[in-house]
Amino acid sequence: MSFLSKYLKGWSLRTTRPTLQPGKEVNVFLAEYDPGEESALALVGDTRLYVSNAGPEHVGKRVRVAVKEFQPDDSVGYGEFVEVVGESSYAG
Repeated sequence: MSFLSKYLKGWSLRTTRPTLQPGKEVNVFLAEYDPGEESALALVGDTRLYVSNAGPEHVGKRVRVAVKEFQPDDSVGYGEFVEVVGESSYAG
């Protein structure tokens, strides 16, 4: 095994379009609220997760979301708000 192979062993690249598994719960930060859709939006890399039952008061907070649907071709998911699990780490 070469030095480079030893050095790079276990390394992998992360994608900017992660997939979400329906039926799983994920923790995400809510970036914005869309009153027309009555849902909040979380951006996970280039993946967009629309969250129902989350209001404008949840924007900027870390929340747990139950993933209901995911479209891998568009990298878009839909889920339901479960609970707030944390506050933002930055002051606005």
